[in-house]
Amino acid sequence: MREGILIPDMQSGRADIRFNSDDCYGGLHCGTTMDIWLNERWVPTHIEMDSCGWFLVGVQVETLWGQKVRIPR
Repeated sequence: MREGILIPDMQSGRADIRFNSDDCYGGLHCGTTMDIWLNERWVPTHIEMDSCGWFLVGVQVETLWGQKVRIPR
């Protein structure tokens, strides 16, 4: 699993994961599964998009951007 931070990719309009200063996942798609670090534990989820924007299914956070996540290699 690779850990990183959720970020917006303004160029593509997609959500992305930044692993370090020069390495990103490359753009997430609806249905991409991942774990989010929430309340001191990893919680499984997947990302979706609707008319309001990107969201994680079954997880409530104020904002996606900056959240610590991990994704299979």
